[in-house]
Amino acid sequence: MEKRKRYYVNGAGIISPQLTFDDNQFLETIQEYGNNVLSCVTPDFKTYINPIQLRRLSRMLRIGLSAATICMRNSRVERMDGVIVGTGYGFLVDTAKFLDEVLEQEEKHIAPTHFMQSTYNALAGLVALSINCMGYNNSHVNKGFAFETALQDAMMQLNENESLNFLIGAYDQTDSVQHLINTRIKHYKEELISNLNLFDGYTEGTLQGEGAAFFSLSARPTETTYCSLIDLRMIFKPESEKELNDSLQSLLSSNDLSILDIDVVISGESGDVGNDKLITGICQKLTSIAQVRFKHLCGEYCTASAFAFW
Repeated sequence: MEKRKRYYVNGAGIISPQLTFDDNQFLETIQEYGNNVLSCVTPDFKTYINPIQLRRLSRMLRIGLSAATICMRNSRVERMDGVIVGTGYGFLVDTAKFLDEVLEQEEKHIAPTHFMQSTYNALAGLVALSINCMGYNNSHVNKGFAFETALQDAMMQLNENESLNFLIGAYDQTDSVQHLINTRIKHYKEELISNLNLFDGYTEGTLQGEGAAFFSLSARPTETTYCSLIDLRMIFKPESEKELNDSLQSLLSSNDLSILDIDVVISGESGDVGNDKLITGICQKLTSIAQVRFKHLCGEYCTASAFAFW
């Protein structure tokens, strides 16, 4: 059998609703939110972005570029060969500002700033310009599969050339209008609940969240390598727990593993009684294995699942 290729995560930079951007204080304290919206704990942006450049950037671009800069410093890679970014909804706030201005100005004398900073690929382009990366640049926009698709894209690129280094990331932001609309259709919880109690009692909806994360990926390990990625499997709209379980077993068997070889299961449960049904059913059968949860940033219904073996 042909040996399966490994992909190495050689650096990481994460800005999230918890204190994750500083390796020296990583998750030392846990931030509690009680308004159903998880907003980023942000660093001093001047530490990562030139002050002259900083004043022209929107809040989410600052967060994304800072996360990418942290990743670059963390990986100690001087040059990246490509930047690949995934997002569920893009820059919602700047999109709304642009559309509001179009209406207010009656489609005349529109300033270009909000439009330029509202496009899905704005962050990928900004990061590439900031690190002088003239190579491959791509953005994937598809709700729950955005980051997984960006990761798979990088894996395919590395299959063609093992000498390359890629900066891959994902971002999404909170938005009051989106929160109101999605609360009405039960995507977000109507009752106020603390993020620390999200899984105490399952009801409809989850919490709105935001954040940006970047990783340095290559086909060769370095002295800064965190871990290796062996395989990735994505399933679109699984209809039953059996279908989800069969895909998981197929992933394991294709790598000569059984469920007993797994040390930790990281699930994407979000606290939504309907949306979590299939994955919760799988996790309840794996009680002998340590389990942790990673809530999807968008908090939107994601009719898709992904498995990755690290």
